[in-house]
Amino acid sequence: MAIRSERYRVRFDHRGQAEMCAQTAGANRFVWNLFLAYNDWSYRMARKARGYGRWTDFPEAQRPLLVDPGRTWQTMYKRFTMIRSGKYDREFQAFLASPEGAVYADQDLSWLRDLPSAPVRHVLKYLDSAYRRFHKAHAEAKAEGNFLPRRKSDGKPKYFPRRKGRQGRKPDGFTIPDNVRMDGDRLRLPRMGWVRLDRGRNFPYRGCAPKTVRLLKGGTDRHPKWYATVAYAVPTARLKPAAGDGELGVDRNVRQATDSEGEVYEQPDTANLDANIKRKQRKAAKARERSRQSGQPMSNRGRRICGQLRKLQRKKKRRRENAAHQHSRQLADTAHTVVIENLNTQGMTKSAKGTEENPGTNVKQKAGLNREILASGWGQLERNLDYKAGQVVKVDPAYTSQTCAVCGHISKENRKAQAKFQCMDCGHTANADHNAAINILARGLPMTGQARGAGASARREAIPLGTSTTREHDRRGPPTPVRSGPPGPDCVSVVNSPI
Repeated sequence: MAIRSERYRVRFDHRGQAEMCAQTAGANRFVWNLFLAYNDWSYRMARKARGYGRWTDFPEAQRPLLVDPGRTWQTMYKRFTMIRSGKYDREFQAFLASPEGAVYADQDLSWLRDLPSAPVRHVLKYLDSAYRRFHKAHAEAKAEGNFLPRRKSDGKPKYFPRRKGRQGRKPDGFTIPDNVRMDGDRLRLPRMGWVRLDRGRNFPYRGCAPKTVRLLKGGTDRHPKWYATVAYAVPTARLKPAAGDGELGVDRNVRQATDSEGEVYEQPDTANLDANIKRKQRKAAKARERSRQSGQPMSNRGRRICGQLRKLQRKKKRRRENAAHQHSRQLADTAHTVVIENLNTQGMTKSAKGTEENPGTNVKQKAGLNREILASGWGQLERNLDYKAGQVVKVDPAYTSQTCAVCGHISKENRKAQAKFQCMDCGHTANADHNAAINILARGLPMTGQARGAGASARREAIPLGTSTTREHDRRGPPTPVRSGPPGPDCVSVVNSPI
């Protein structure tokens, strides 16, 4: 079995269903912020309680407050049940009297009983995952002898969970974690009844068991649009198989990718869309500035402009996602094994602004390059290949763009131009990205023991390797190398899809 998901537009039968969805999404945001504040308070109290003697030496009425600083989803689930039932223990009452819980002290939390428990409670699992990511990053930084930098917005360390606002970076939503009920084109929401799903013409997973549903709100506050992402348990026999054999190397560049056959996968042209987004961003910034200067809420025109801006940004995002799916499917249909570079996108797009003591150089140019790299969708293409291709091999990208694919000569002078590669030793001339893709494929071939031959490009004799590349690999030992080249680093990881 494999997990696959499909995204649908939700159609409500009456306004009450949409209002209940909005209330459930708002409750998710409220519970996240509530437990984020409670966990901060409990951690502070647990550190303070270390200075006391034995806790059992005190009479029960005089014992210092010794709270459990646990942040696992099991612990938070139990406390959520207590809060939802309205039975506050001594710890939670002390939290409401603290500075962290003062904002919740005068609120009646019994309204949580009017909403479905499982979708609201499940947000605590996401909070637990956020804490785990933070602790992992903290441990890695501590092992290197460093500390995580602190954010300017709230003073918390980097990767620490953020407080959610109404106008956050991510849309409101909630998750139905289990007991998903579907009847054809209808989905049953807890305490909301049945809603219709716009599935379109193509529905490849009809009849498969739904596991979870994630509902997200799009559109504007005045005209919201709800979308449901349904995760199905799909038998492997129903999945579209990858190519039976063959290997391809893929070089990812700004706004495009090139494989070892010379095929170029370009990102969609969004020049007009980018111009519209920039124009709306300027207007939205002016509307916010007028609101700040006047001290009044944003005008109707300003809110309408912000809604139009979000709509254009969603349109651009959908185009990128569609291109990544099409390119990954084309690669998976061409070859069984896809060799890609193990790129550190986060490090490559790090800001060059620097600090006040050591300011960076070429900050504006680096910021533009970072935007182009992030707009190229490298990570999305890689994630799609992980479950579509038969095998994904990641190799070290060092010197792949400066190495000659014919003679293996490595030199910075081989690539004087961005698009043209010319070897200073043997005179070989080729497209620079195509040459790099061939080198990437050569580095990944020693790690591919599953496919046969030397890939679709070699079967069609598209790459002059100098030796025959149609022979079978020896199954009793390591595969025979098919190209002589520089002794590059070993492959760092191999990812197999569930296909």
